[in-house]
Amino acid sequence: MAENGTQDDGGPPFIDGFISARSIMVGERSDSFANSGNRVVIAESVDDNDSQHSDDGSKEVYTRSQAELNISQYSLHQSRLSARRGRSRTDEEALAQSVADAGLNAFGCIFVELWVMTEDGTKLTRPSGGHWMKPAFAQSLETEELIDMAWTLDRSAGDCAPGAGLAGTLAEESGMGSQRVHWRQIKSLLNDPFVQRGGGKRMENLFELGIGLVASVPFSFQDGKGIVVYYSRSTADVQMLRCSTNERYLVGSTDLVGANYAIQKAREQASELRKELIQEARRKLRKEFIKEQETFASLIMNPKTMEELKRASMSPQDAETAGLGASVPRVDRHAMRLAKIVCKHSRKIPVRVTNSLKKWKGAKLHGPMRQSFGDCLFCFVGVFLTMLAVLKVQKSVRVDSNFNLDVGWYPSTLCIVFALTPAPVGQPRQIYLAHVFNILVGLACRQIPTGGYGDFEEWDGATNPHGLPMIWVQALAVGLGVSGQAFLGIIHPPATGMALTFASNPLWSWGTMAAVLLADCIVVVLSMMIINLSEKKQYPLFWVGLGWEGSGGTLGMARYVARSARRTVSNTARSITGKNKGDDFV
Repeated sequence: MAENGTQDDGGPPFIDGFISARSIMVGERSDSFANSGNRVVIAESVDDNDSQHSDDGSKEVYTRSQAELNISQYSLHQSRLSARRGRSRTDEEALAQSVADAGLNAFGCIFVELWVMTEDGTKLTRPSGGHWMKPAFAQSLETEELIDMAWTLDRSAGDCAPGAGLAGTLAEESGMGSQRVHWRQIKSLLNDPFVQRGGGKRMENLFELGIGLVASVPFSFQDGKGIVVYYSRSTADVQMLRCSTNERYLVGSTDLVGANYAIQKAREQASELRKELIQEARRKLRKEFIKEQETFASLIMNPKTMEELKRASMSPQDAETAGLGASVPRVDRHAMRLAKIVCKHSRKIPVRVTNSLKKWKGAKLHGPMRQSFGDCLFCFVGVFLTMLAVLKVQKSVRVDSNFNLDVGWYPSTLCIVFALTPAPVGQPRQIYLAHVFNILVGLACRQIPTGGYGDFEEWDGATNPHGLPMIWVQALAVGLGVSGQAFLGIIHPPATGMALTFASNPLWSWGTMAAVLLADCIVVVLSMMIINLSEKKQYPLFWVGLGWEGSGGTLGMARYVARSARRTVSNTARSITGKNKGDDFV
């Protein structure tokens, strides 16, 4: 401290006290006039019209303090600019602005929705302000009915259970917190009988408006998790939608939108804490006024009084940091931090159990509709003829023991193909790849040494010196089969039984794989011949399934990759040629 009462850096000792008092004074005015609802209120707000809102006493104090601090015009301009940037906005306005910004700058995006998971995990809801539709898209629709339908979808959206409805299905498929863009076609969701569409025909209405492609990006923060859904037209350029630049922007925008939603709870708590601090500061100021009989200006000009007020308002942690309180041993601090982490996670366990019990009640959705008599009769004929052909194949290959075939693997496959024809799990790619994958898993698990069909507690050390119980190997094979299919995107539920069979019985070997593939070909060919005779069904819907409808399917994707590869090679060769010419010239 210098002799004239100033600090070493040239600033007066009462600067912190003046700012605190000024914040209290302006904060009191903000609470009475501008703090309606959950608003972000800046405590110290000085703008061009500040003199119109402040009393004469506060204006005099501010003028004197500005003169003593020698605040430059540039600093004053920065102060006013900060006040304008920090003007009060409701949570809904802040969230709506971030959602609109995300949709405006994303390629091909015409509609954006934010869906968040409730605290009990039983449903997804769209919060207020969590949606935006491009006005040009709505006005470009052909009829007034479609325009009204578009704005109705934008205006209202009912809650949906996880795994049901468009939002619930996308949330289940993309996973919370995966930080990747998950693309789906609304048409394929409508054709999939396993998808729970929910109420209100929202998916059908979106498809009727010409919205065909949808991308979901999940987010997960401490106080909120959910997904942001980006909608595009059916005719949008799929390659541009899925380019790395656009997907990187979608992920970043989702993080921003999710943070704007998740911060609302913490912001509300901070607002309540700020109100409590202001009330406490008012009480302390009143006590000082009564005790000293001082004016407000003389109070803030007194360094000793302001230092005492500052110390009284500090928390023990802040006092320790400032060197004003007793220090806590470092070991104790680590122990306290560890105890807080343990308590925090232990409190989540009963919440998880309670939420799980709530989910047992179900989502109160309607069950699947029954099929017509004509469809069932058509299904009967197709399954009868195809199963008869598979049985004849089994009878033919039974002569050679190397080509064993169990026809019990195929009734479930025929049920999916003929009764649930549009289902992705019944398409040819799923049948072939899932069967091969599960056979390989079963053969691999069969190489694990086993100690019989008893469990660990039934083992006798003399007779079972090593290996796993057979039931553990079988469970391992089924677990790897199901999870591996899900990871590779080749789920075909009936194929999982092959992993169990091949892991259990040495009768099934590599020769069985050839018989299985032969039976698969018969099932697929006969299904195409029979199902496509119907006017209402088509089989298959895809063969390889790597492309998109708007880009020409798998062949279109292959052509795009080939063009990109040729362009890359050409640019590389051109750059090398130009570099060599430059070297020769030098």
